[in-house]
Parts: sequence; C-alpha cells; structure tokens
Amino acid sequence: MRQTAVLRILAALVIFGSGATAADPQLMSMVMPDAKILAGVNTGSTRISPFGQFIIAKVATLGVGPQKFITATGFDPLQDVSEVLAATTADVSRRGGLLLARGNFNVDKIVAAAAGYPNVQVQSYGGATLLSFTNPKTNSLQALAFIGNSVAVSGDLATVEAAVTRNGAPIAIDPALIAQVSQLSSTEDEWLVSSVSVASLFPWFGASSAPALQALLMLRNIQSFNGGVNFAANVQLDAQALTSDAQNATALAAVLKLGVTLASSLAGNNAQFRELTRFLQTLQVTASGSAVNLSLAIPETQVEALLNQVLKPPTPAVRAQLRSHRLPNGN
Repeated sequence: MRQTAVLRILAALVIFGSGATAADPQLMSMVMPDAKILAGVNTGSTRISPFGQFIIAKVATLGVGPQKFITATGFDPLQDVSEVLAATTADVSRRGGLLLARGNFNVDKIVAAAAGYPNVQVQSYGGATLLSFTNPKTNSLQALAFIGNSVAVSGDLATVEAAVTRNGAPIAIDPALIAQVSQLSSTEDEWLVSSVSVASLFPWFGASSAPALQALLMLRNIQSFNGGVNFAANVQLDAQALTSDAQNATALAAVLKLGVTLASSLAGNNAQFRELTRFLQTLQVTASGSAVNLSLAIPETQVEALLNQVLKPPTPAVRAQLRSHRLPNGN
C-alpha cells in the first residue's frame, strides 16, 4: 500500500511535469479571482528523461489496477495530460480549491464509466459536461467538468461552476501572482507561487508555547513564498520565502539550517532516513534582505537510488514495529 501511494503521487507530480512552457491562458482564466496559491506542472521532456522513464517503470509495477482504469475511461494520465494547474484561496475557513488540466479526454467513455455509480449526476452546464457527486466523507457536493475534450476542471460543485462561467474571460487574479506564474512556469518543470502568509495558513502556530512549536513560530514571519523544480542530469530545486524584514530573514535561515542539522543527528541506523538527510545537507540556505533563498541540486541517479531505498518493502522487523504502534481500531 505504501509503495502504491508513493508511486501514484510521483506519477502525478513528475510525469505530468516538464518541458517548461508558460501557464495555459485558458486554464488561468478559470482561476478564482481571490486565489492566493497557485501550482502547476507542464509536460514534455520529463517523459523521455531518465527520471521520467524511471518513474514510468515504477508505475508499471502497480499491476492491473491502472490498466483497468485506462480501459474503462479511455484515459491514460501518463500520456493524455499536457498541463495541470491547481489554485486555492488559502482560506482555512472554507477548504477547497480548483484542479484544472489540459489534455485529451474521452468524455463519452468517462461519462459512461461514471454512470455505473449511483450517486453520480451528469448534466450540461455553460457548454461543459458536468459530473457531480456527493463526497460521503464530507457530505459535500463535488464536481468534474469537461470543456470539450481538452480541458477538465475539478473541485466542489459551486467552485467548478464558477470556473466554467469564467472560461475565456480576462485573467482576474492578483497581477503580482500573474507575474510570478509567468516567470516560473516558463522556466521550471514544476512550480508554486503564494501571496499568503504562513501564519494565515496555520493560525494555531501561536496557540501553544510547547517547545516543539517554538521553531515553527518563526514561520509566521513568512509573508509569501515561491519555488520550482527542474529535472535534468541534476534534480534542481530553488525556492524563496519573503519575510517581514531582514532580521527575521536571518533568523529564519538560521532555523532552517538548524533543522537540517537536527534531522541528520536523528537519522540513527535508519538507512532510508540517513540517505535523505545526506541530500538535505547539500541544501544551500542564504538570507538576502528580507528574503530567504533555498537551493538544492541532487544528481538524478542518486534520486533514483533514494527512491529505490524508500520503496523497498519493509523487513519483518520493521513491519512488526509498525504493527506495535497501531491504534486499537487498526488505524
């Protein structure tokens, strides 16, 4: 189960990404005007890169599950998606957001497959094919809309309907965010931009004086952040956090460096953790004015080795240790 989950996440984040091109204007037009965090991945050269081929090979080990999905829907996410864009208002009082994708969607076959589920409703909305259903865990209405055969939009029903209505309209989000998206999406394989402070995302940071939270309280000084990843001979990650002033930037950089040191000291005899912390030790953290810059470059072959180590089935001793920490109800 752990291997399956990790591989599917990697497939979503990596195989969908690369061949950096500016964010799709149509997808951007559907983003909510009050969006505060946007993230995107572009497709292209990653599929044929060594790392992309490595992930594709790993996904193939999942067995017949993915193939059943492809047969039922006529949709292969490893081949049929060309761009993914995610957006959220970052409002903790109303969770949710949008996930938009450009690709090749066999809408008729997807609708036919969805018709087999009793709680799925299919209708037309604003020229789009709209599938709606109730999430049994949250009892909320969710939706998946297709605009033609090339654009898909998912999220809660009201947010998806609003996105479909905005389709093709002038982009209405914060111009500063638009500028960051334009820059990063044209140079990075995967990117993220945010104009929201960390404090607003985690209001409970200041609710406790427990020692474990003291370092986290420093994150309250982050006013915005952005970053991107490039896949090549080196997997290159660059990120920046803007704080309230130079003094807080210097303090945050010191906390991040201390965190890497502590993680290394806690690795112990865990080979997987030791390998990960070895990479973290190459993280470059610098403060410049009110900004904290992070840079990390890892040879692609070493990333493969780390993932092979992480995805290795646990030994009987490790499985026994995991079972001993389970709750009485089996969670």
